[in-house]
Amino acid sequence: MAEDRYDYIIVGAGSAGCVIAYRLIRETRARVLLLEAGGSDRHPLVRMPSGVGKVIPTKTWGYVTAPEPAAAHREMTMAQGRILGGGSSVNGMIYIRGQREDYDRWASDYGCEGWSYAELLPYFRKAEANESLGGGFHSGAGPLPVSENRYRHPLSMAFIRGGQEVGLDYVNDFNGATQQGVGYYQTTTTADGRRASTSRSYLDAVRNDPRLTIVSEALAHRVVLENGRATGVVYSRRNGEPVTAHAGCEVIVSAGAIGSPKLLMLSGIGPASHLEERGIDCVAELPVGQGLQDHLHISVNATTREPVSLYGQDSGLAALRNGFQWLLFGSGVGTSNVLEAGAFVDSCQQGRPDVQIHFLPVLDTWDDPDGILEGYTHGVSLKAGFLQPESRGDVRLSSADPHALPVIRANYLTEEGDVEGMVRAVKVALDIARSGPMSECCDRIIQPVDSAWGDHDALVDFVRRTSKTVYHPVGTCRMGPRPDTAVVDTELRVHGIDGLRVMDASVFPTVPSGNTNAPTIAVAEKAADKLIASSHCN
Repeated sequence: MAEDRYDYIIVGAGSAGCVIAYRLIRETRARVLLLEAGGSDRHPLVRMPSGVGKVIPTKTWGYVTAPEPAAAHREMTMAQGRILGGGSSVNGMIYIRGQREDYDRWASDYGCEGWSYAELLPYFRKAEANESLGGGFHSGAGPLPVSENRYRHPLSMAFIRGGQEVGLDYVNDFNGATQQGVGYYQTTTTADGRRASTSRSYLDAVRNDPRLTIVSEALAHRVVLENGRATGVVYSRRNGEPVTAHAGCEVIVSAGAIGSPKLLMLSGIGPASHLEERGIDCVAELPVGQGLQDHLHISVNATTREPVSLYGQDSGLAALRNGFQWLLFGSGVGTSNVLEAGAFVDSCQQGRPDVQIHFLPVLDTWDDPDGILEGYTHGVSLKAGFLQPESRGDVRLSSADPHALPVIRANYLTEEGDVEGMVRAVKVALDIARSGPMSECCDRIIQPVDSAWGDHDALVDFVRRTSKTVYHPVGTCRMGPRPDTAVVDTELRVHGIDGLRVMDASVFPTVPSGNTNAPTIAVAEKAADKLIASSHCN
């Protein structure tokens, strides 16, 4: 068999693509080509959990939204992994599944039969190797390590005590029967304090199998379509000449909620009028790129009374000391994902949490729209967000050039309910920040300014002016039974095209109530089962 002929081609070696490749190699006799636009994940800062802040700027796509009309006309960075392991190699490693109601709505409201919580829970468990939790919600036998924090900063402990003081229960499992409460996040890290990306936990187990070919730094140009069937992928490496790889069975697109719709549209699958504008013949008219949904967060920032935060631990002699401790002993600050603790709160008495808080024992200066943090050193950030937004955006091609980044219009905060949800999130964070345990550690709250705390209009302005993405885009190749409202069916097959599926967060009908990496992995596990069960090539 020629080297450019395979049974399956997977575009994207991210949180989903690595899972699909692993299952195909382990459970079939197929030859698989895995294409990844990014490079190696072998850098120590990728493996070190606390290196997350230095990894994001260098190992991600340069995606930026168009100016957001309801968010002070700001352009927002929407970092997505461009590296083996994708988002799981650059994210905050928080293991959160979302809520039962999220997935039950997929089935009841969006016609996604087979994707309810009860039907997806076995795949969360199938993926998981949880070191401390078991029972009906968890498993210790899967490929993905899920661990307790190896390092817990005293300021994170103060946040947890503060949450309890304002009435939240302490929770040691945000992925069990109830999400409501305050506690430490479990993380996708190993017992020796290393990041457990899907590249390391899934792909490494089959990397040396002769039936798997991994090509990194490979930009997919388009899916080859012949007589209504996907037969291959055109790609190039390092801006070299295009190469065509042929797929005898199926092509699987797993390039994420921005990359997957881009590739489909470059291939002639999408809104006909938009493709015509870009000079692309429409092969199948589907709502590709529509339905973009994402989470926002907003930072409540406070300075600390003593220089005890993580400020400075990533530079100078402290960085050397922490790096050697992590490298030699798998302990210390290097094992911290920084986002150590969190809370889920029902702020509107709807019966399930609508607010999530990520606590950082350091000031979050990553994106400071107000410029208010300049000159500050030691402090803490409570990143508060609304979990069930209704605003929807879209992804469009900027040109027919596969090297060009797409146009992203997230339409953040265009729905009034999202604005009010974010205001409630800020108020929850302020309550915890002003609690006794936090006040013992913190000097003063510097953002938002105290004059805004009881002023609804001022908080709305604060939300519109300073909210930032949590990097949870979903929904741009939405799953559903009808091709007028969905891109893929409930088997994740592209409507009207044989041999082509999309398997990643872009198929989510709505964003789950929490971080999206664990749901993406579970969906990929279920998708792999469906692929293997239905294919004639296995």
